Amino acid sequence: MADVDGASPKEQVLEACRRDNVELFHEVVNILKDKSKEEIADFFNNTTDTMGNHLLHVCANYGAYDVMNELLDVEFLECDPLTRRDKETPIHCAIKYANEREVDLGEAMAKMLIEAGGDPRIKDGHGRKPAAICTPRTEELRGTLIKEEYVLNEGLKNADVHPDDEDDGAAGPASDSE
Repeated sequence: MADVDGASPKEQVLEACRRDNVELFHEVVNILKDKSKEEIADFFNNTTDTMGNHLLHVCANYGAYDVMNELLDVEFLECDPLTRRDKETPIHCAIKYANEREVDLGEAMAKMLIEAGGDPRIKDGHGRKPAAICTPRTEELRGTLIKEEYVLNEGLKNADVHPDDEDDGAAGPASDSE
């Protein structure tokens, strides 16, 4: 006979990611409260669904923005795990979500992943960077990804220049005087 509360923490956190259920996510975090930060991160980094999708992939595939946000607050969480089948990062999955479902939500998830340390330069198993899978629907996101790739390639990540700085082609930092 199965227990009424028989779902394992792994099953619970996967369900939280599928349904964007922050309350259920916090219940799992509460179960892990006596573990070290490394053990907690290890649990979240190594939990996958039957298809080999990590928790961030599941969030991106289902549009679970709020749980993704909570996951990214976990210290030592891996931002760029690869899916077993197509070797995609969570950024790839967020872009697919934007391409196929809700553009704004997919873009917001992709941007959140990048801000948390996700790398838009990583190619999937088919040799495509996230920017390469953008469609005309997500052309603005493609531009953001290309700018972020440039910033990372040039080592500007922690400098004063950031891809969100819209200066319409002006070189150098903006001046306060007009």
